Amino acid sequence: MFKLDSPLVNFLNKVADILILGVVFMIACIPVITAGAAFTAAYYMGFKMVKNEETYIIKGFFKAFRDNFKQATIIWIFVLLLFGVILADYRIILYSGVAFASWIRIAMVSVSLVAALGVVFLFPLQARFQNTVKHTIKNAFLMALSHLPSAILLILIYAVPYFLLWLVPRIFPLVFLLGFGGIFYFKSFVLLRVFRKYESTIDADAEEAEDSAETQGGIFAESERMEREGKEK
Repeated sequence: MFKLDSPLVNFLNKVADILILGVVFMIACIPVITAGAAFTAAYYMGFKMVKNEETYIIKGFFKAFRDNFKQATIIWIFVLLLFGVILADYRIILYSGVAFASWIRIAMVSVSLVAALGVVFLFPLQARFQNTVKHTIKNAFLMALSHLPSAILLILIYAVPYFLLWLVPRIFPLVFLLGFGGIFYFKSFVLLRVFRKYESTIDADAEEAEDSAETQGGIFAESERMEREGKEK
């Protein structure tokens, strides 16, 4: 008989949680417009799983889905518009028949990379910190530029399932079932390491943190105040 707290049982439980997380995420994304809330809820549960704080994946997922639906949906619409504009610009450059200068092409690639790096932080920030949509978007791009190696790693994690399929095409069912949940789970490790320095400020003395935010500003100046307000209620 397996012990309930044995490493093997804990591993199997974690795999089951990753599977469930991926399935509920895919279901929540079906209407498309709800994808922003689904991403936010998935990261919320990913953080809980990494910190071993939550065992009821479905219950926790849909609670976070409901709590973040309005702001996450606005952010999702922003992401769609952002990449819609970028895609339209690429189509103009490629198919308009106009010979654009090389610096314009380089600028487009640069803008696309910055957009991709910033977007990878948007929904994790929405899941982890209380803030306005405006400040969440601003902080996401500031954080991406401040933690460039981590931002690049977060993007590369998306490529892992495709790399595995390229190596072993037969594992497609396994990758399909565990890929989405696995991405959120492993990205949560990276994200929590980045967030830790900001959360330490949030957990500091409220009056001292407020004075620091007012005088220094920067990433999470507003997030810190809103997070503390949420804890005090």
